[in-house]
Amino acid sequence: MRIRPLLLTTTVAATVFALAGCSSTVDTSSDDASADASEVITVGALTPGNTNDGAFNQALADALAQLEDEGLITYELRDQMSDPATSEPVIADFASQGFDLVIGHGIELGDAVFSVAEDFPDVNFTASGGMDILDAYTDNVETWTYDSSQVGYLSGYIAGLTGATQIGRVESMELDFVVATDEYFQEGVMAANPEASLLPVVYAGSFDDAEAAASATTGLIGQGADLVYTTGDGIAAGVGSAASSAGVMTVGVSPAAGEDALATNVSTVDLDMYPIVKAWVEEVAAGKFGGQGVTSTLDNGGIVYAPINDVDGAVPSDVTQEIEELLANLADGSVTIS
Repeated sequence: MRIRPLLLTTTVAATVFALAGCSSTVDTSSDDASADASEVITVGALTPGNTNDGAFNQALADALAQLEDEGLITYELRDQMSDPATSEPVIADFASQGFDLVIGHGIELGDAVFSVAEDFPDVNFTASGGMDILDAYTDNVETWTYDSSQVGYLSGYIAGLTGATQIGRVESMELDFVVATDEYFQEGVMAANPEASLLPVVYAGSFDDAEAAASATTGLIGQGADLVYTTGDGIAAGVGSAASSAGVMTVGVSPAAGEDALATNVSTVDLDMYPIVKAWVEEVAAGKFGGQGVTSTLDNGGIVYAPINDVDGAVPSDVTQEIEELLANLADGSVTIS
């Protein structure tokens, strides 16, 4: 997951649960903000990858489209903006045109956002990153991340509940937040199934190299993996294709991978960007934007999971009930993620 995470399209309905934020929580029910949101906000947005990836990049695109349908915004979205030499001029162009809000969606865009924001103090910006970005906010830049502990732990818990005994992981790049997500994934697996074995993690070296991810998946299956986890983005297509061809279960494959790949995908824990983007839009309309970092969580609806696929009866029938119980226990504090 890029800072990704993950989203659910119309082909995979999302099960959404409300949770607690790690920095500032996102409250989309504010009467004051909603009352001031009659103005249509203009939004310029950038994503590092393709917005049809069924995951991190598309999560933002879907949120923007929904908000435009609701009459709250008009927007312009540029994808494949991972190179700062390309993205920074686009961010500056959005700002110079007087867009009300400029969204940099992805860790690759953070430096460019902060650089441009200094020159446009009257324009509102967002920047994404790991947990360390939360305290980097300024008067006109709100920072955002997602709770990697919840994404990793819940994904691992789902994988453990399947009864898989040899679990492989294909991750994107060995970045701090990716490594952290993987550590929480392992914790979730062991909580659900202490008898499971975890094969060594394989890094594809990219967020989007599906071919490398497919090769890694095939290698893990050769080592005995009966379930392979991935953190979405473009690599999920490779993981899903290789795993489904071998009849091996997955967790984390996005809808963009196609029906064949989804046939053996048990579930995907992903991001729903709608709550956070709506909150930003309402803050801008109310003149209350800036000066905080915010986190997408299970509690505020920013982290969701897809309904469980039983993979033709291979997955126990009580998995959904077990997940519901876990979420309730996390919410009331009877279960904590270390």
